[in-house]
Amino acid sequence: MPKRDPNRDAVQKRLEALGFAVDPIDEHGSERRPDLLAHADEQMLYVEVKTRTEDSAFRAKMESIPVGTTAEVLTNLDKHNSISAGIEHAQSQLSTLAGPDDFRLLWFRVDSGPFVHGALEQVGATLYGIRMVTVGEPGAEQPRACVYAGRADFRRFREIDGTMVEIDQMITLLLNPFSPRRRVFTHSRIAKVVGLSVFDVGKASQARVVFVAGADAPRDNDEELLEHLRKQYPGETFHSFAKANAGTVVTTIDGRGSRDV
Repeated sequence: MPKRDPNRDAVQKRLEALGFAVDPIDEHGSERRPDLLAHADEQMLYVEVKTRTEDSAFRAKMESIPVGTTAEVLTNLDKHNSISAGIEHAQSQLSTLAGPDDFRLLWFRVDSGPFVHGALEQVGATLYGIRMVTVGEPGAEQPRACVYAGRADFRRFREIDGTMVEIDQMITLLLNPFSPRRRVFTHSRIAKVVGLSVFDVGKASQARVVFVAGADAPRDNDEELLEHLRKQYPGETFHSFAKANAGTVVTTIDGRGSRDV
C-alpha cells in the first residue's frame, strides 16, 4: 500500500467525484513517480499533486509589522521561482510512467492559511510568463495581462498537458498550449467536466481578455518588448510594464497582557 498522503487522497476523491476511476501509485525505491493514475473513457491521466502552503516572502512581510499596527502587505503576483521548481519536478515525475499518448496533469492544492495569497495568479504568471502592462490614453491607463511577456514554464515543460489549481475546493484548469497532446487534451474528460473553469490562452486572446507577446518577442528588454506589442496591437497605446501586486490589510494585536483566570 502506498504511504497515506492527505493531499493526494483529497485529489483522488475529487477525481472520483468527477467520474474517474483512480489508483494511487506506489513509490519505487528512489524513483519519484506521479501520485495518481485516473481512468475514464479509455483515457489514462497521470496526476502529480503539489501543495502551496506558504509564501515565505509574504509571511516575512506580515511578521515584520509592529505589534498594535494596521498595515497593508503587498503580495507579488508575478512569476515565482519556488513554484517553477515544483513544476520542473512534476514534469520529471509524470514522465517516469506516462506513455506518449497518456495525459499528464499537475494539481496544485493551495492552503487556505494566512501565509498564502494570490496563488492562482502566481501559478498562472509562472506557467504563462504573464506580466502586467499599462495600456490606454495618458491619464486613463489601465493594467492588462500580457501572456508570454516573461519566461513561460509551460513552454519549458511541454510534457505537462495542464495544471489544476485548487483553492478552497474551487478548481481552475490551465491548459498548456505547447503540449504535444494539446488538441486532444482540450477535449478530454477532465477539461469537459471542469467546463467554464478552463483557461485557454487562444480563447482569452480572441476575446481580448489578455495580450499575447509573439514567439520572437524580445523578453530581455522592456522597451523593445513594448515596441513589439505596439506593432502587434497597433490600435492600443502601451506605456510600461508594472509589478503585479495584491494588497492584504493586516492588524497585529498584543496578546501578552491577556491570561486565563
